Amino acid sequence: MKSIIKKAITTLLLFASATIHAEDFLIKNATVHTASSRGVLSNTDIYVSDGFIMQVAKNIKLKSKHTVIDANGKHVTPGLINASTQLGLVEIGAASSTVDYSTKNEQQGASFNIAPAINFRSTLMPQNRINGLTRAIVRPAGGTSIFHGQGAAIALLSNEQGLIREQLAQYASYGIAGANISGGSRASAYFILDKALEEANYLRHNRSQYKPGFDWHFSQSLQDLDALKAVLEKKIPLVISVHRSDDILQMIKLAKKHSVRLILAGASEAWLVANEIARAKIPVIMDPILNLPDSFESLANRLDAATILNEAGVKLVFTGIDWQSTHNGYLVRQSAGNAVAYGMPVEDAIKAMTTNTAEVFGIKNYGQIAVGMEADIVVWDGDPLELTTNADTVLIKGINQPMVSRATRLRDRYWDLKDIPNKAFIR
Repeated sequence: MKSIIKKAITTLLLFASATIHAEDFLIKNATVHTASSRGVLSNTDIYVSDGFIMQVAKNIKLKSKHTVIDANGKHVTPGLINASTQLGLVEIGAASSTVDYSTKNEQQGASFNIAPAINFRSTLMPQNRINGLTRAIVRPAGGTSIFHGQGAAIALLSNEQGLIREQLAQYASYGIAGANISGGSRASAYFILDKALEEANYLRHNRSQYKPGFDWHFSQSLQDLDALKAVLEKKIPLVISVHRSDDILQMIKLAKKHSVRLILAGASEAWLVANEIARAKIPVIMDPILNLPDSFESLANRLDAATILNEAGVKLVFTGIDWQSTHNGYLVRQSAGNAVAYGMPVEDAIKAMTTNTAEVFGIKNYGQIAVGMEADIVVWDGDPLELTTNADTVLIKGINQPMVSRATRLRDRYWDLKDIPNKAFIR
């Protein structure tokens, strides 16, 4: 009996600790970018309770206890999400002990799961969070295999309980990167991708024949082929980094052959084959600010590529400056603003870093300012796509996040040195 009571008390304490920060918020008189069919709403209130959006309307009146956030003259968007980051997997790129996004283990390619290595105490989490990034897709990078491994979705919560979903997507490379890891030719890269998917399909239908201790002859390890099962069953997408237009067409053919959900990443020359991508209903992850050809596979890079793809009907998902962002993942907002400067509608650009990303990666109840959605909300002090605009308030799952980072603490510490004895320097 005592043990039952003890368990009940423990359960109640755990529940209390999980909900202790849950508050009711009423955001008043905002310009609301809903990232939904409702578009932009002026002078609108948002009621948040128990971590979810309960009402979106004008002049909401409440009798229950709540905290008012005055957003008069301000803009509100869903919390932003960067679709290609390595947040939590690298702290200092030059310090290998802080880098966990790739492996040299030849037995791990597709089976490499980065989720256990994500450091939710990384100083880069608050740095991105206070700038309006509330969620991120975290992806592996190339190791010794053409398959990089499995990514994850995270929330940038200050309580370090941010893992939303692991084994979210499978990542691979084609083009120059794929060729370099496959013997030096795109033909070899295509052969390896094609053969691996064929073998994984065979193995998933004949798995009982391959037990520990039995001989097998596959091009990939058994665990890597097992990891591709989820791709073949369309439970997760296959994200392939590819840039040249004809390489993109080859990957579309590969996806059709094996009936997998393909996402194109990078896609510098995707605009050249925009209609083909749209017909195949394949999403594209891109950074709209990239416009210079950094290799022979991106000679056709251009600043209005996002506009061309969007007009063709391609579902766009944005990442930010510095592909596979860590320190500056929040600059996805600057990239989106750049897309708008070159012709993309504002609301489409906002969707490309909110609701589109959620839909493409299967993240439910996120990405819109709408009733029933998790309350990831950012209140901005101006136009959300202007560089000089800052985030005033950030809610993640309805929890008001501290607007503090290592950078702000250093700023505050050294802002005025008059009252600091034994100062280390004189300005």
